[in-house]
Amino acid sequence: MTEQELAGMIWNIKEIIRGVYDDTEVENVILPFTLLRRLDCVLQDRYDDLYQQYKEFPDEKKDVMLMALMRRNGLTFFNTSGLSLNKLLAQPKMLADNFKTYLDGFTQNVRNILLAFTQEDGENGDISRIYSRLDRNDLLFQVTESFVNNADLHPDRVDNAMMGTIFEIIIRKSKETTNTKAGQFYTPREVVRLLVSLVMHGREAEVNTLGKHFQIYDPCCGTGGMLTEGKRYLQSMTDRTDMKVFLFGQELNEKTYAICKSDLLIKGDLDKDRNIALGDTLANDQFPGEHFGYMLANPPFGVDWKKIESKVKEDAAKSDGRFSVGLPSTSDGSLLFLLHMISKMDPTGSRIGIVLNGSPLFNGSAGSGWSEIRKMLMDRDLLDAIIALPKNLFYGTDISTYLWILDNNKPEEHKGKVLMVDATHPRYAKLLQRSLGKKRYEIPDEAIKEIVNIYGNFTDAVLPGPVGSRPAATENSATESKDENPIMVARLMDVEDFLYTTVTIYRPLRLVYTDIAKKAMKAATGEKVKKADKETLEHIAAITFPEGKITDEEMFAIMREHFGKKLTQGFVKLVRTLGITDPEAPAVFATPGMPYSGEVIDPALTDTETIPMKEDIDEYIAREVLPFVPDAWRDPSKDKVGCEFPLTRLFYRYTPLRDSSEILADLMALEADTTSALQSLISEAR
Repeated sequence: MTEQELAGMIWNIKEIIRGVYDDTEVENVILPFTLLRRLDCVLQDRYDDLYQQYKEFPDEKKDVMLMALMRRNGLTFFNTSGLSLNKLLAQPKMLADNFKTYLDGFTQNVRNILLAFTQEDGENGDISRIYSRLDRNDLLFQVTESFVNNADLHPDRVDNAMMGTIFEIIIRKSKETTNTKAGQFYTPREVVRLLVSLVMHGREAEVNTLGKHFQIYDPCCGTGGMLTEGKRYLQSMTDRTDMKVFLFGQELNEKTYAICKSDLLIKGDLDKDRNIALGDTLANDQFPGEHFGYMLANPPFGVDWKKIESKVKEDAAKSDGRFSVGLPSTSDGSLLFLLHMISKMDPTGSRIGIVLNGSPLFNGSAGSGWSEIRKMLMDRDLLDAIIALPKNLFYGTDISTYLWILDNNKPEEHKGKVLMVDATHPRYAKLLQRSLGKKRYEIPDEAIKEIVNIYGNFTDAVLPGPVGSRPAATENSATESKDENPIMVARLMDVEDFLYTTVTIYRPLRLVYTDIAKKAMKAATGEKVKKADKETLEHIAAITFPEGKITDEEMFAIMREHFGKKLTQGFVKLVRTLGITDPEAPAVFATPGMPYSGEVIDPALTDTETIPMKEDIDEYIAREVLPFVPDAWRDPSKDKVGCEFPLTRLFYRYTPLRDSSEILADLMALEADTTSALQSLISEAR
């Protein structure tokens, strides 16, 4: 039986409790019972013998000797009640009491997980919630029996990887029922495999170093899929038997946290209970001051952080805070997870793989939090590669997604470089026979190999064959193409290629004055005009001015005659409201008639130029600005350095417009078809 079939069978048990539990509550039964059934099956073959040994231990030594018994038998948990789900069913009248004894009999690590299943929004859990409501509604026996009869989760038939997938499928079904995004809780396995393969590519020497152990961390670990795949991949890279891989993670959702811990516990991957922590990573880091060699994450897409804004800003205000570099908008906190992971990079070398949507690539102008975060990646040379993925890979969204690979100890040939990979082409996506939520495609294994090979080559690459073909990846497949107009799939860029300077271009205000008296009188009658300004305007309205246009200098020469030689800034500002802009007029000065006071800026003509970092700013302005607006200038103190990753633009492929004769021929053919169809309808009507 496949994991899909088995998960479907388990999920259908919900029909027993329909009416007593609504759609949002069903998982409160299905998830913990699935765990209990798995635990039951894991212990099944040896339980009676091991329990008999446990019973014979002296009471004062039971706890210590139980730990030794578990170690000898390769177990990470046990149940001291002497009961199993089958034995519970054998005494239906005692079922509720025995169920309590059974749950209380598990070792503390399991009881902690069961408590997490019963927590809601931080409230204290109570293990009895798992069965008490079922018992009150006479459903406990039916549910227990259905799991025993329909969910054979014995390790001989369901391995650990398959069990993890079953949990994920059940979560997806639950979230789809309640219109909740399943992608918030786990990542498609092939995306995980690709991410892990990229992050750990080229680390063979490190992995094969005797005595070297590794830590993998996921700050939003969901059901733990990335952690377990990361460990599996590292172990597959070596024959070392002494290598240890320690897994760490933090998860916000109580039930998902419980599944993650139970999955790792059963697999023997949970070295310490604290290694998987519950809580909001951004607001309350459960691993302060710790560093990790490998980090993997798929933070929630487009989830705001307004609820924790004060705590995030408090951290950002610290000079050494996780978020001191800058803050993205509160509508999307994904880059905060990236900053958090960067803060946990080991100075001796760490690799990060993170799944992000398109917003972090380009959102925010120069000087914004978004841009400052990207700029920091360039300044510290942390970003190694970005890979654009095909659409419709995820269960809860069809938006564009990207894998970012970071390294604070790049190999020499990677330093100062970033590889951009466009893996959105059809060759990298396989259509599923049946959609799973919004997931319509998967990345096949051969495509994963090819993408990893492109990354490993770390140079420009083109499609090795026609779009849609999937030849096996070879050492040089990504760089070979006989197409006269090859499709680029990778571009190796310099760090400076992503940096730019936003320069503000100023131009002087140029004014002339006409119909001054008329305009002044009209302004004086305005509703909001101040009394002092009203008197000034009325005075100006009484002056006889020369016919036609007069310049700003001429205007203020007349003003000095009538109002005195010293003119206040407020007076100058008021008078200039009577002028109109004229590109042919002389520039006006801050102090009328005094050039040394500086030209007044015309806000309407102020513009910005985005200049690539590799360009000399003065040369750019001399070439691109001054020939068209010779009176322009810039204030270097207002320049802002920005950063963006224009991945789509890098791989833009121009499609020439069709010849007009072809278009005309198509239109004529369409017209002929339409005419024929109309004539046929008219004939039928007659």
